[in-house]
Amino acid sequence: MQILKNGRLLILLVLLSALASAEANAQFWKKKNKSDVQAFAPGEAQEPKEAKMVSPMREMLNKFNLQLEKGYGFFLYENELTDVSVVRNPRGDQLYIVPIGQESTSGPYNAYSNWFNDLTPTNIYRVDDDSQIVRTDTASVIYKNSGRINPLTLRISFSLNKVDKLRLKTTGERVMSDKEMLRVGLGISTGALKFTNKVHYQEVDDRLRYFNIPETKISTTKLFGSLTYNAYTFMDFSFLVDASGGVWKTKSSHLNQDLVTYDPFFNVGFIIEKKVSKYFKLYLRPSFEMRKYSLSDEFITTAHSLSLFTIDVGALIKYPTYPRNRHGANRVQMEHIFNGKIYRGRSIFQPQNPRTGQFGQTKKKKVKYGGGND
Repeated sequence: MQILKNGRLLILLVLLSALASAEANAQFWKKKNKSDVQAFAPGEAQEPKEAKMVSPMREMLNKFNLQLEKGYGFFLYENELTDVSVVRNPRGDQLYIVPIGQESTSGPYNAYSNWFNDLTPTNIYRVDDDSQIVRTDTASVIYKNSGRINPLTLRISFSLNKVDKLRLKTTGERVMSDKEMLRVGLGISTGALKFTNKVHYQEVDDRLRYFNIPETKISTTKLFGSLTYNAYTFMDFSFLVDASGGVWKTKSSHLNQDLVTYDPFFNVGFIIEKKVSKYFKLYLRPSFEMRKYSLSDEFITTAHSLSLFTIDVGALIKYPTYPRNRHGANRVQMEHIFNGKIYRGRSIFQPQNPRTGQFGQTKKKKVKYGGGND
């Protein structure tokens, strides 16, 4: 009987051990399966890898744009005289201006023969009775001219992209898309104002005739800030509104810097942009610009204005987010993962993820069977 009791007790212990082992195995496999599911969850598995595959420094540099523009255009010049009297002597070989009303007094006079790029005094002791005199308080005297300008502009801008609305709606994440919304930039531009005529002309009085200008070329430089808004995008074309403003000046030998005052300039343009690749774009930018300057001393002030119309041909280059894959054996055309990092397979001047037959796609080499292949 004692042996039977011991046998029953042993069988009971074996059954309890088996049940405990089965329960432990079930818990183990349950945890293992749960961990496997978590390992393949896109949100948890890809985020730590993404941080390693893409350089944060490259992502930051990719937001900057380097823009180079070459412009072709023309300008209109106007010099409206105020508070002066314009005098042409009887012989017709001398034209000068004096402060208004001074021509009716006895000399000497504060007369100027050049008021275009300097205030050059001339010795006038007597105004002849036969001189042609036009007072600017009774007639509007505006000297005009025109010319061409071909500026060269370098600009660095920073891109602010639009929010990815689809991802925001589906996942609730506020992630920026690849589509630009704004560009904020700084730039420098140089260009020479080349006057077509060697004289300024006026239409108020034929007897005053023309004003001979001492300089027909004035070199200018401007520094500016710009704001560009992406108004509309259709496929690879974008239409942007661009506004800029800043300061400008001329070469010191072309205008008397002690007497000149430059007003801030303003420019507004419209950009038609073609996306050649993810990192390279070409564009046309027609624009209108206003510039003004004045020359003044203790006796007179002369105001000058320029209206510029130009068309700029430009190129924009962005720093690539992904480096170029330098491994010769890995001839992948599209952006791809290689050795745990994301690479691009093409030059920045080519489409990064080309479609079949798209411009710039590398043709596959044909293999001849049964013959030599170079």
